[in-house]
Amino acid sequence: MRLTATEGMRSPIRSTAQNQTAQTVSLPAPVGGWNARDSIAAMPPMDAVIMDNWFPDTDFVKLRNGYTNWVTGIPGQVETLMQYSSGTQRKMFAAAGTSIYDVTAPGAVGAAVVTGQANARWQFSNFGTSGGQFLIICNGSDTPLNYNGTTWQTTPAITGTTSANLIHVNVFKTRLFFIQKNSMKAHYLAVASIGGPAQELDFSNLCRLGGSLTAMATWSLDGGTGLDDYAVWITSEGQVVVYRGTDPSSASTWALVGVFRMGRPIGRRCFFKVGADIAFITTDGFVLLSKALLSDRTQPQIAMSDKISNAANLATNAYRDNFGWQPILYPKGKMGLFNVPAQENAISYQYVMNIQTGAWCRFTGWNANCFELFDENLYFGTSGLVCKADNTSADNNTVILGDVKQAYNYFSAPGRLKHFKMARPIILSDGKPSVGLIMNVDFDDSAPFSEPSFTGSSGSPWNTSPWDTSPWSGTIRPVKNWQSLFSVGYAGSFRMKSASKNIVLQWAATDISMEYGGVI
Repeated sequence: MRLTATEGMRSPIRSTAQNQTAQTVSLPAPVGGWNARDSIAAMPPMDAVIMDNWFPDTDFVKLRNGYTNWVTGIPGQVETLMQYSSGTQRKMFAAAGTSIYDVTAPGAVGAAVVTGQANARWQFSNFGTSGGQFLIICNGSDTPLNYNGTTWQTTPAITGTTSANLIHVNVFKTRLFFIQKNSMKAHYLAVASIGGPAQELDFSNLCRLGGSLTAMATWSLDGGTGLDDYAVWITSEGQVVVYRGTDPSSASTWALVGVFRMGRPIGRRCFFKVGADIAFITTDGFVLLSKALLSDRTQPQIAMSDKISNAANLATNAYRDNFGWQPILYPKGKMGLFNVPAQENAISYQYVMNIQTGAWCRFTGWNANCFELFDENLYFGTSGLVCKADNTSADNNTVILGDVKQAYNYFSAPGRLKHFKMARPIILSDGKPSVGLIMNVDFDDSAPFSEPSFTGSSGSPWNTSPWDTSPWSGTIRPVKNWQSLFSVGYAGSFRMKSASKNIVLQWAATDISMEYGGVI
């Protein structure tokens, strides 16, 4: 539900002192999240024009958690993380350069478990047979590998095609399906098999736009693996081919549902499962398959990323050819993350959605090449490292920087000049944050005059000493100290930059003191 500018704040409280004309209003923290779609002159007051490293929760916004180095000393860029899971064990592997490493346990990396591979950009899937549980991987250049819980191997061999050209793997109706790189061909194995003859499916005559197959997904309409599952292939040109059935070799048990159109997929790792649906990264934004197939590309509001559509479209157009695009669902953190590789193997940021409320923000400082869940925890791979994310209040013991700029607000008087005098953000923390405040007026985009820098301290209780001059205790407490603003304009946008390390930071609301002028 969107609130009007009047509903989004408490009514001004008029001073009873005769020599004082200042009034105080209170704005809720921007739990509506980042808005990169609407006009900044007509944005809901609970939204934000900028929201970096602040996550919009249901009743407050909080500075995101940080990461710790999980495994160090890996030669080169970690470009794939993959989890193996069986009934008796879980393992995580990282691919970098020409090798694969066991990164299940934290610490310095050990010797590579696989060497001599052409690249580290693997696609993978867990798959069970009567012979056990396997992790199946392929990269379009090397013979596909499988891990059986003990050993990495290339046996049993996949025959009937050049197996080194297989670049994507997916499980559908107890079969392994592969995609052949730079082609419209897919291949499938016998039921419950990880090797043997591969049968071919050629989609060339179905896809009039040409291109090649990018990925395959299993679309489970009932949220699980049932009789109504559909096999979904998406091409590089954004055509979606949907089949249903069990045996592609039998016309009586395999049928084409249709060929549909959506935006071109971005990257080989372009989708993740969301309940019974599939979310894709495309040139039309981040879209759910069910909605994309029931509408056309002239309806951008169907996209999950509709509220940040301008930012999403700019990113997909600018960086679409960079390796590192990947969405991942992180239920423990209530997040859906979409990794954006602004500079391949160097600089990345994430568009992050609260999966309960649909509110968005952006994470910076995590220069991830890839993500993976391991034991429900979030990990990412970067240069020489595997990092465990969302598990601490610092980025590997360094400062986390936050930046929030709330929606512009006319404070119920669009035609009257206002002198914004002071502000006090209502913050809860267990330490001493450093913040810089400013009231941007009339759509100016200036940063706070004093950039925050963190020094860190603890020891004295909150709200008994001036902000940023005395240490505070380690218990989460509120602080409500006033800071000067000295801004004059018709519309105001409260902006706060923060710097913190090893402390919790939550923001509930902001009180603003102002004087109303006449109509000019």
